[in-house]
Amino acid sequence: MEAQKKLEIVGVEDEAGNPISALTILSLLERVAGIIDNVQACQQRMEERQQELEGSIKSIQGDVLKLAKDHGETSGTVDKLLQKTRKVSANVKEVRSRVEKQNTRVKKVETTQDELLTRNKFRVVIYQVRRIDDVYSEPS
Repeated sequence: MEAQKKLEIVGVEDEAGNPISALTILSLLERVAGIIDNVQACQQRMEERQQELEGSIKSIQGDVLKLAKDHGETSGTVDKLLQKTRKVSANVKEVRSRVEKQNTRVKKVETTQDELLTRNKFRVVIYQVRRIDDVYSEPS
């Protein structure tokens, strides 16, 4: 009993009013130390994970910046292509207009030619007949 009294801490009692032994306190302190060690280990893992996340975020930020730069360059290229397309479209419209005008002129010329041929048909026939007669009338 006396050994047990030596282990009891004077002035420290449990809820029932019984004195608490030094072994109980030592056991509790060891548990608390284990919990603190566990918390510190978890905290260290969280810090390492946070550093990994920060590295990943920096990498993603770099990729986003590169993507934004590439997007800007692509946007410039697309603008240039659109300008060229507009110019080509304007040129195509101009060429189409010229071709339509030329077609109109060609149709007018064909109509005029048809009228002239109709008027001169008899003469052409006579000319052709004379040529044929000349061929037949040549002495052999």
